[in-house]
This record gives sequence, structure tokens and C-alpha cells, in this order.
Amino acid sequence: MANRNFSRAKQRRQKGAVAIEFVFIFPVFFIICYAIIVYGLAFLLVQNFTYSSEEVLRMTLSSCDDCETAAEWQLELAANANSLAIIDSTSSLLVFRPDNLTATACCADEDGSTCGGAAVTVNGVLCEVSISAAPLLDGITMPGFGKLPSLPNKLAGKASLLF
Repeated sequence: MANRNFSRAKQRRQKGAVAIEFVFIFPVFFIICYAIIVYGLAFLLVQNFTYSSEEVLRMTLSSCDDCETAAEWQLELAANANSLAIIDSTSSLLVFRPDNLTATACCADEDGSTCGGAAVTVNGVLCEVSISAAPLLDGITMPGFGKLPSLPNKLAGKASLLF
């Protein structure tokens, strides 16, 4: 009989222990799940931007047969990037289209012109397409830890081709 009363007293003392453990463990699991979702979306955006950049280059390569100078290639690239990446249409390549989406096209030739800050000294025309935007989801600020997960301010996908 004494053992039975001891068991009931122990159960009454442990009554709120699960709630206290939940308070400490739930934020850790929530941050882990949220980080998986945020990083997954970030990787999806970067892959989507890279694929779109490659497709813009392929389309430009097939559509501009008479382009010879870097300026002609860049004009055609900019037109294709705007039609395939930014404007809402059924032929758009992007699955997710953030509001702050930017597409830049840069072409440089052997004349010493620059593309992305680096001087180009190759034979031919080097064209580069970059599509970038801010992440779709932002991190959560946790007291004592800061922003979790930490992502860059801009996610970018880039492709280049030597004509």
C-alpha cells in the first residue's frame, strides 16, 4: 500500500515536466524545420535562375545568326532575358518570380571591354547572363543567436558563353 501512495505522489510531482521540456525543445525543432524550408527555397531559386540564364543564352545563340560584335550580342541577350525571365507570360522560364527580380546581360570582346569588372582578353565574344533576386523567405531573429538561418541578400544564377 505504501508503494502505491508513493507512485501517486511521484506522478503529481512530474505533472508539469513535459510542458517545461516542450518549452525548451520546441524552438530548436522549429528552427531546424524552418531552416530546411528556407534553404530549400533558396537552392530552388538559384537553380531556377541558373537554368533560366542558360536558356536565355541558348535562345540568343539560335536566334542571332548575324550578330558579330559584343554590342549586337548584348542587345539580343537583353531582349531575350526580358522576354523569358522577367515579363509575366506563359513562355516564362521562372517557376517563382520574386518582385525584385533583375536580369543583367553583359558581353565583352577582345578589345579589352569589361564584363563584371574583369577584363576580357579572349578571342571571340564572351557573354554572361545573371538573374538575381532577394530570398523569398527571410530568417527569424532569435534572442542570443541572431538571424537564423542566415542567407545572402541576393540569390543569383549566372551562365556564360563564349561565341
